[in-house]
Amino acid sequence: MRSRSSITLHFRAEAYDHPSGYVDAGTVMSWLDKAGYAAAATWAGSNVVATYIGNMRFGHPVPVDSQITAQARLIYTEGSQIHVQGRLALPDVLNDDGEPTVATWVVMVYEAVDTKGETKEIKQWEPRTDAGHRRREVAAARALEHARGEDALGQVLFPDPDETNAEVVLLCFIAHAAEVTPGFRLQGGSLMNWLDEAAYVCASRWAGKPTVAVFAGGVQFYHGVYVGDIVEIEARVVHTTERSIYLVVRAWSGKPEQRDLHPVAQSIAIMVVAGDGKAEPVPSWQPQTAAEQQLQRHAIDLVSMRNKNVYEWSTVEIP
Repeated sequence: MRSRSSITLHFRAEAYDHPSGYVDAGTVMSWLDKAGYAAAATWAGSNVVATYIGNMRFGHPVPVDSQITAQARLIYTEGSQIHVQGRLALPDVLNDDGEPTVATWVVMVYEAVDTKGETKEIKQWEPRTDAGHRRREVAAARALEHARGEDALGQVLFPDPDETNAEVVLLCFIAHAAEVTPGFRLQGGSLMNWLDEAAYVCASRWAGKPTVAVFAGGVQFYHGVYVGDIVEIEARVVHTTERSIYLVVRAWSGKPEQRDLHPVAQSIAIMVVAGDGKAEPVPSWQPQTAAEQQLQRHAIDLVSMRNKNVYEWSTVEIP
């Protein structure tokens, strides 16, 4: 039997879960992760874990109580890695051409693991069409860019929250059983939901008004989070424009009996105050130290790179 290289999942968000009338970014990201996981695991014939999910620009709000399709397809494999391109489409919201509106695009990278959690080699995917060859070429080139950008940001010194005038929010909780996947390891989508919540709280406090996500940079996963782990999420403002707030969001986890936590994920988010469908002005923030200036530059550079990638991927369609 030939392994499937694409999959489509269908969702519908209930209104009582989202009183604003629109689905939050964290839920959108978790839906895309479910589709990406399904496509990657089906191809691998085993469990897979997320190592990178990103380049998400939220181009259209997702209304509650409407049909939503999350589509994912393989674009590149190498060794134990599976790269997946995904998109969230709204069949009930048509664009000017009468086609379903695409709310967001995403690129996801998973790693195949065996029953012991060790990485395993997989059957390599070979494209069958010209478009497939194009997707694979772009994915191979972008994989190197992602690694370089994340490594650079990871090496930047983060000022202590008491030594900065930037808004900093720290959330702490225990990962509970409702979020588990086989092997008691959380799916990447669950962690992304928490990252989005921390970014929302931090940006809303800085703006003094509720905010929404318009961009989620690459979520780089360094370590798994398991049921019962202590989880800490930190979000901090690193840059502002006239109408947007840039944040770096990081996560750590560890066992309750351990004092030292290890890093598990890092991401960049852009939030805005959406009033009457348009972004409103937000308070300005300026870095005060060399470390804050360096962090600001890396965040701006990464967002610029990912914006370019979002545009390029949006032109490499999923038929």
